[in-house]
Amino acid sequence: MTDLKVTHAYRLLYRGLLHAVQFSKPARYIARDRLRAAFREEQAKLDPRSAIRTLRFLEAAARTRGLEHKILKNLLMHAFYRYHASRTPWRVVEHNMKNPPKQEYAGVLPKNSLQTI
Repeated sequence: MTDLKVTHAYRLLYRGLLHAVQFSKPARYIARDRLRAAFREEQAKLDPRSAIRTLRFLEAAARTRGLEHKILKNLLMHAFYRYHASRTPWRVVEHNMKNPPKQEYAGVLPKNSLQTI
């Protein structure tokens, strides 16, 4: 396909995603990142029929809060928790490097201490 058709399909899908998630902040960024990743794959090929079906699905999700909207919401929440929420902020990593957590011995006595009863 030509670059113009790919660009046009990307913009239509992105606009449809924005309307389907009602421009909500976490969902629109996740949807944008997923769409970018799909279009940047080297072996990816754009299928016009599947793009049209996806646009219909997104239009239905935007129109009502029915099954399509719930499916899209669950897909985006799953992607959020899989990638974005699992990342540890750098300041937490840096703090743990400077102050390593202390190991706790849950009921285990050190080797040097012997207790006689």
